[in-house]
Amino acid sequence: MMSIFSVMTLFYLYVPLLSIIFFLAAPIPIILYTIRHGLKKGIAAGAIGIVISFLIGSINGLMTAPILIAAGLGMGVFYSRRQPGNAIITGALIYLFSILISFVVSVQLFQIDIMNIAKESIEQTMPMVESTLKQSGASEKDIAKQLKQFRELQDTALSALPVALLIGVTLMSFVNHWFVRPLLKRFVSDMPPLKKFKDMRLPKSMVWYYLLTLLLMLIQTEKGSFLWLVQSSAFKILFILVLIQGFSFLFYYCHEKNISKAVPIFAVVLTVFFPPIGVIVRIIGIADIGFDLREKVKNK
Repeated sequence: MMSIFSVMTLFYLYVPLLSIIFFLAAPIPIILYTIRHGLKKGIAAGAIGIVISFLIGSINGLMTAPILIAAGLGMGVFYSRRQPGNAIITGALIYLFSILISFVVSVQLFQIDIMNIAKESIEQTMPMVESTLKQSGASEKDIAKQLKQFRELQDTALSALPVALLIGVTLMSFVNHWFVRPLLKRFVSDMPPLKKFKDMRLPKSMVWYYLLTLLLMLIQTEKGSFLWLVQSSAFKILFILVLIQGFSFLFYYCHEKNISKAVPIFAVVLTVFFPPIGVIVRIIGIADIGFDLREKVKNK
């Protein structure tokens, strides 16, 4: 398995046209090895994989291999327990925390703040944008308006980064699952299918993470700074997860009460166009996680 991982590392580091495919497929050997031999031997094999990746790709290999191996180990553990849904969630969380840790390392060890670099790059383009607007014959009032909109767009992009990050890591984990799914039957004969959306349940610890994040949001940080990114990322990610849990309960409730699926679908659409509804859905999601609302619905 380590030889296969080494070949994949070689391809995603040095073959540009195939790099994305092999990068997303690289955790597969680690997943299968962990399923067959267990977590302890998987960690030992992963350590060897990191050394090989460093020898093959130097710093680039050393920066990427631990992330892929950690995701493979985490997903492999839950696949061996026949929990494919938790495997996908675990993979996404490992990717997410790995990226955040990479940000911390880049700031603390290398003094490279990606957020500040991005802001400075955008600020450097402002004079060019202003010059272009002046050459086009725009009035001072229009120029000021356009520059204000440009800065608002910058703030919007920074605010959307946590959501984009969550979507990105989730897609990566799903792609890992899609790649490894045909091979799972050879390693785990009775692997169950993924649960339906209505049956999705987040762990109860998620409530405490959510409350802790709300407390962290009380700490004042400079917008666009690294700490601001961590705060806003954690809050928005947990916000989305709790919201999804609330929608999952609505689908479950309607299924148990033989109510048309159109009702929860309408609730989702209504929340998209009228976000304040999301507050109610989040409360339902938190209650479902913390107080087992589904059991109460079953008992009735």
